[in-house]
Amino acid sequence: MNRSIALVGVAVILAGFSLVAAPIVLTGTEQFDLFQESGIFLSPIGLLVVLIGGVQPNPERTTVGGTFGNPDERRPGSGSARPVPASRPALGYNPHAPVDCRYCRTVITFDLAFCPRCARPRDCRGCGRPLDSAVDAADCPGCHRVEAFCNCPRLARPFVVGMAWRA
Repeated sequence: MNRSIALVGVAVILAGFSLVAAPIVLTGTEQFDLFQESGIFLSPIGLLVVLIGGVQPNPERTTVGGTFGNPDERRPGSGSARPVPASRPALGYNPHAPVDCRYCRTVITFDLAFCPRCARPRDCRGCGRPLDSAVDAADCPGCHRVEAFCNCPRLARPFVVGMAWRA
């Protein structure tokens, strides 16, 4: 809340009320004249200015990155900033990319756990174990997570004898 804008709005509202009440107090007549009409016109404008002041940020508390002396904001070189946690390493593959069956070289989409041609389970790209299918989703049998979020230790892939790809 920006108090300086809100106080201007309160002053405009009070000026409008005083313009409405002044002819009644000074002359004792209750007829509309130019002062009362301008007071009736100024009161909603003052209310609008108060609402705008309530929405605007306070320049004494929120400044651009603490440049102008904001005590709540941390500056980059102050030394009291929290250390940035290490992020998770990249997957190394696209989780929505199709893979080839290692037995028959058929393209398998990411959401299938079994090869559509030979019906063998495909390997998890995270740990190398054969995938399971639970609730129509391919998940790792070791950690029971989706393949992109597998956190099992990596296994050595067994070599299939006689099924090498021939070009």
